[in-house]
Amino acid sequence: MKGISFRSKMMIAFALLIAVSLFGMWLLFRVLIDDLTFDRKIQEIEKCYEELNDIMKDKDKVEREEKNQITVRIGQQYKIFIYDGLTKTNYNTSTDSWYLEPMLRYTGYSKKNEVKELRKKANYTVYQNIDGSTNLSSIDLYGSLNNGFTVMIRASYMQLESDNRYITNRLLVVGGIVLLVAMTLSVIISRTVTKPIRQMSGVAERMAGLDFEARCEENRNDEIGVLAGSLNRLSERLQSTIGELKNANSELQRDLEYREQLDEMRSDFIANVSHELKTPIALIQGYSEGLAENINDDVESREYYCSVISDEADKMNRMVQKLLTLNQLEFGGNQVEYSRFDIVELITNVLHSTELLRTQKEITLHWHETEPVFVWADEYMISEVVTNYVNNAMNHATKTKEIAVSLEKTEDSIRVSVYNTGEPIPESEIDKIWTKFYKVDKARSRAYGGSGIGLSIVKAVMDRHHRKYGVVNHENGVEFWFELEPAETENTEV
Repeated sequence: MKGISFRSKMMIAFALLIAVSLFGMWLLFRVLIDDLTFDRKIQEIEKCYEELNDIMKDKDKVEREEKNQITVRIGQQYKIFIYDGLTKTNYNTSTDSWYLEPMLRYTGYSKKNEVKELRKKANYTVYQNIDGSTNLSSIDLYGSLNNGFTVMIRASYMQLESDNRYITNRLLVVGGIVLLVAMTLSVIISRTVTKPIRQMSGVAERMAGLDFEARCEENRNDEIGVLAGSLNRLSERLQSTIGELKNANSELQRDLEYREQLDEMRSDFIANVSHELKTPIALIQGYSEGLAENINDDVESREYYCSVISDEADKMNRMVQKLLTLNQLEFGGNQVEYSRFDIVELITNVLHSTELLRTQKEITLHWHETEPVFVWADEYMISEVVTNYVNNAMNHATKTKEIAVSLEKTEDSIRVSVYNTGEPIPESEIDKIWTKFYKVDKARSRAYGGSGIGLSIVKAVMDRHHRKYGVVNHENGVEFWFELEPAETENTEV
């Protein structure tokens, strides 16, 4: 019965059960109806006998006037013969002498027909009379009334068959009505039973689609209510468990990504450091060997050799320090500690620390801000950004050798810009300058000791602050910028 709904199956099963039950009852009744009818007819004949006793209780002779009374009280479905032995008179409800042959047989004078005794009482006996020539059967009561009259009552077998057919037909009609009522009830019951099941099926389908907000609204105390409650608890547990699995999976994914980044950073770090340290190590090794072999005996040459060794060692130290800072920023080692500070004061301090180097390089500075401008950020990290921008500007300031630092205020940000005169950055290189160890002009970078890490630190710091940064080419130079959150009052929250 695939493809048939549970509701239809219930209806079919219920209808089949009723039909089989009715057919079984009909078949059983059909088999037993003869016995049941015989018993009923015996009881009716005995009742007829009692009625005749009542009618004839005060009679001492058979009178024709009793016919109407007998017909009314007993009916016409029986043949009745009453005989008064004293007056030799009789009463017969039929026009033929049907009583002669059975009376002879019941008194022992004739054995022609088969006689079966069904019931025996003090005043009468009930027989089943089977006529061998016609093969017809009847039920006869033969005996005497209380007033001494002989009596015989006959019920024909044809009447029994008619009664049997009547009862059987009535049973079929009643069975059909019962089956129709049962089908109607099965529709109502199946709809009532399957409605919550269909609802739970819909909830289960939504759960299969990972929708765990679905709930069964069945507030019942029976098994279906228990099942609905279990389904709701299952949905809640699955929702909770899948949420935990997603969190665990997300954490595992982050761990895997973190490990991959660590491996990648470790590999890049080793490769880049090896590349960057190769030249200063070679210089230190060469000059130190020259000193050891006394290639130049004069004091000036030895001082020059020592100065080169010291400068290269200092470059390596600065590069290692910057790499450590960058790694901490990229891998979350340094947490952003927000505070409210004056960005004008921070820029002024950075510019003051680079004054000697600017003087040596004959660079002109343009910086005119004096009024305090407060921002929210990590002061130490922003100091690194400003320092890297200023150092980068001094290293690349050419032509008129000018540097300009400025502030631009808007409603939701403070933009700090550092401009230097010189050659613009090629458009194809702009996206790459934020990558560590990347240098647009490697020869010039080596000349001033650049390591290609400063702008990578800027990128890492601004990413941690979730603020914008960038670079803009101008006709006579390059402008680097970054933005911070303004903080006009002391009680501004981060």
